[in-house]
Amino acid sequence: MRRLTDYVHRRLPSLPPADWERPAPDKAGLRRDMFAALGLLAFAIVMQQLSLSLTEVEHAPSQGASLAVLSAMILPLMFRRRWPISMMLLGSAAFMVSGTSEAYMVTMQICAQLAYFLGLYTAVTWSRNRRALWSILSIVLLAMAVWIIIDLFTSDLMKSMDVSMVDNPAGDIPADIAFPLYTFLINLLFFGGSIFLGLVSWSNAYANELVKTQAQRIADQSQQLADRAVNEERLRIARELHDVIAHHIASVGVQAGAARMVQRRDPEKAAELMKGIEDSARSAVGETRALLGVLRESGGDMLPDSGGDARRPEPSMKQLPTLLAENRAQGLAVELSRAEHTPGYLDSLPAGVSLALYRICGEALANVRRHSTARRATLSLRSGVDEQGPWVEAEITDEGTTLPDSSGSGFGLRGIRERANLHHGLVEIGPRVPHGWRTRARLRVVAGAETTLVP
Repeated sequence: MRRLTDYVHRRLPSLPPADWERPAPDKAGLRRDMFAALGLLAFAIVMQQLSLSLTEVEHAPSQGASLAVLSAMILPLMFRRRWPISMMLLGSAAFMVSGTSEAYMVTMQICAQLAYFLGLYTAVTWSRNRRALWSILSIVLLAMAVWIIIDLFTSDLMKSMDVSMVDNPAGDIPADIAFPLYTFLINLLFFGGSIFLGLVSWSNAYANELVKTQAQRIADQSQQLADRAVNEERLRIARELHDVIAHHIASVGVQAGAARMVQRRDPEKAAELMKGIEDSARSAVGETRALLGVLRESGGDMLPDSGGDARRPEPSMKQLPTLLAENRAQGLAVELSRAEHTPGYLDSLPAGVSLALYRICGEALANVRRHSTARRATLSLRSGVDEQGPWVEAEITDEGTTLPDSSGSGFGLRGIRERANLHHGLVEIGPRVPHGWRTRARLRVVAGAETTLVP
């Protein structure tokens, strides 16, 4: 039997592996099986009463025998998916025993036939031990074949069906051959159909499990990519903040050193104080670089190499005209509008806030180029003061539609939100009515923001 199973799987590669076990149904599914079996039994009893009303009394089975046969064949279906092989054996035994008794007509009823069909089908599609299934199913099929052959050739079944009383049959095949052949084909369709449909259902269940596994793997990989992108963006922000902080603290150190050298009044005390300022500034630079080194190590190979140029000047809002020119060269015309509560306020922002606002504008305009049909966008820059203090805002809008097959990873939008959160800001990103897209980010301008690391 093992060789036969291996042969079937070699010839039918679409079937699941022989060692695959279908997951057991949940408790809700088992409860549905119980209610379905009880409903089928009730329907079968009604059908049996109708058939008894159409049968002569001398040929009809007793009420008790009919109920016993139907119960023996249908009630095992209550547990057909929990113990499929055992329930198939019980149904087969009930079918064969009742077929040799006075209640054999009950097995001919459509509900009894359906119950046995479901038993065979469930065994093939839900059995977890496939080798045991094929071994026991082979025994059942062999027993059924022997029983049918013996019944055909040793009983008066043909006479009871009045087959021999056909004086002038319409077909060309003799009646004594046609009836056994007809019975054989009906049983072949019955048993073969239940096994075939069971294999199809079993294969579909395996395919569904593969799809679920692959979907889960894709979801896990997507989450890993998203986490990786967030880490890269945070590390990039940390590196940029480091450059800004290092620049200003280094300037403080240089100024303190110069003051120490030129101080005339109380030179010893002044020298001591200035030296302390100088040491503190240099210590801050060293600690900031150490912190950045830890962040880079935690990112591993996910963080691009900066090439050792940690003091390269970072862009700011003063470089905004260059950014607009670059977008124009790539086919996106940008209309700029400024509404400042104080003239020149956007150009005098702290370095950290200015850098974050510049990066947000660049990423939002890049999204328009990549994912929208629009060839023109509007960049609105605003500033103001409310009860929480000064703020700056960038709003990028367009009137295009989404390009087909241009869905991105969403990492750019994550970067915008990360930068806004870094400066206690808020972000609004979404479609416009009736069409177009809007990206709006408002950042808080806090005193000393350029030297403050926000977790």
